[in-house]
Amino acid sequence: MPVSIRCGAVLLCAGLLAADDATATETTPSASECFVTALESENADAVAACYAEDAIIWFPGGPMAKGRAAIRDGFAHYLGTVTIEDVELTDMGHETVGDARAAWGTYSIRTVDKATKVESVQRGRFTDVQKMIDGRWLYTVDHPSDDSAPAAK
Repeated sequence: MPVSIRCGAVLLCAGLLAADDATATETTPSASECFVTALESENADAVAACYAEDAIIWFPGGPMAKGRAAIRDGFAHYLGTVTIEDVELTDMGHETVGDARAAWGTYSIRTVDKATKVESVQRGRFTDVQKMIDGRWLYTVDHPSDDSAPAAK
């Protein structure tokens, strides 16, 4: 087989493999999809599994947590105080470049306080960075923030 045909065949195969990898990356559930499912299950371990080992989150109205264990502890505390009724993330945009993904949008979490039985809805916005690690999208940086309280009339 002439060298030019062999080189063309190698390039074609490499292109097909790259396209297949890009398609797999696009169809792999995002860290956000992992998060919604895990939070709705009220399982802090499952929520923490959506984060990389060295991830950072800034909890709305609270402290920064660094590392999967600290993130798990933060969500365990939160889930100890509320029952999750519904979680909705609205993706307003995202960009994927190689094994990195940035996403932004809004969220709504409907909860019932375990002590008072009062239902409330927490609304806000998020910006996050995700990385493909071991075939999964995981948060490396997560920055949700609550919407401001409506201005008094």
